[in-house]
Amino acid sequence: MNLDKIFKLSERKTTVSTEMYAGFITFLAMSYILAVNPAILGDIPGMDKGALFTATAIASGLATLVMGIWGNYPVMLAPGMSMNGFFKGLLLSGSIALVWHEALLGIFISGIIYLMLSMTSIRKSLIEAIPEDLKLAISVSLGLFIAFLGLKNAGIIVSNPIILVSLGDVRDPQVAIAYISIFIALACMIRNIKLATFFAFISAIVLTVVADVVMGTNNAPIPDSLVSLPPSIAPTFGQIFNFSGFTPEKLFDLVFVVLVFLIVDFFDGLSTIVGVGRDAGIIDKDGKVPNAKSALVADAGGTVVGAVLGTTSVTAFSESGIASSQGAKTGLSAVVAAGLFFASLFFYPIFSVFSAAMVAPAMVVVGIYMIGRIAKIRWDVIEVRIASFFTIMFTVLSFSPANGMAMGFVSYAFSMVVAGKGKDVHPVIYSLAAMFLAYLLFI
Repeated sequence: MNLDKIFKLSERKTTVSTEMYAGFITFLAMSYILAVNPAILGDIPGMDKGALFTATAIASGLATLVMGIWGNYPVMLAPGMSMNGFFKGLLLSGSIALVWHEALLGIFISGIIYLMLSMTSIRKSLIEAIPEDLKLAISVSLGLFIAFLGLKNAGIIVSNPIILVSLGDVRDPQVAIAYISIFIALACMIRNIKLATFFAFISAIVLTVVADVVMGTNNAPIPDSLVSLPPSIAPTFGQIFNFSGFTPEKLFDLVFVVLVFLIVDFFDGLSTIVGVGRDAGIIDKDGKVPNAKSALVADAGGTVVGAVLGTTSVTAFSESGIASSQGAKTGLSAVVAAGLFFASLFFYPIFSVFSAAMVAPAMVVVGIYMIGRIAKIRWDVIEVRIASFFTIMFTVLSFSPANGMAMGFVSYAFSMVVAGKGKDVHPVIYSLAAMFLAYLLFI
């Protein structure tokens, strides 16, 4: 098999070893989803945690494999963290009358619509019409988002009822471990050691185990066994086609779920593909996205497959920035990650005790890598400065890349019109700004 020919390694100036390492380290950083997604959705009555684990691993592996082979992008996919929490909140709060499999049907329908849009030139046109400065701002915002998520998962940043957020207690062993792991990685970065992200992750695991032994903490409990057959997926597989309890009164709630998940999934995936593609150097100076249709179909198809298997929207993961930060430029890294997702099916005992805090230091390091793009934004142009500021700030502070893009595009269109430069704005940008404004007002 000629990997160079299949993935265009030489053309994109990368190597097999670089791609394989990037895929491996990105999987490690994403692997928390195999534990966290079942933990979140498993609280919903009727959703089985074991089946959710299997659904998560298979959906992530299939979607990432298609992205790697067909799209040839270093982008990995898995159930989105923001959407699984939103899904849980909708059902448990009583905001809608749907049960879990009926709500998943709404996600399935949104995925079909999303897939149809991706198979046309519409979504590709959206990406290529985005100004270069906004693409850079999206990349930077994703880096800060990943870092903020990592700091939150590690307990370094915690919620505060008075000032929203504050520093966590450094005397907490897990917080101290995160700090130490981050500074180990920083030393590697300063000394130009390419394995900085890897060392951040490994040191966090090792130190957590040491703390368990020495201090008696229980952040990495040893499972009874390391390998087992995958849990049965039967409790969730195909349940979206169970219409036995569906009534006409639930139709409005179903439409609501379709619209919300379509909008958020659409633009979350868009922001990640643009950000990672720009960071990896795949998107050229003219804003053209090579093989965009295939990458976008893979992203949309993940949601359809995930809903059938029994999990929420599968989308391009922000942690894909780890792959690009480690030099990945092709889909070979995604293929490696996909293989590891499939292999993880037999390690359920390990992932059942896996902690998101263990990957937090690696996520912080990725943020440091990705924020380097901020220097290339034309900050001396006031319209660009305003839109970039809104993109970055709202992504981090509202904890949503979709919200950041919304504020960025709306402010950009507004600023350009006020500045008398409205004719220089692509019509697609005005359409996006209008859609985003409706998203902010009504969704």
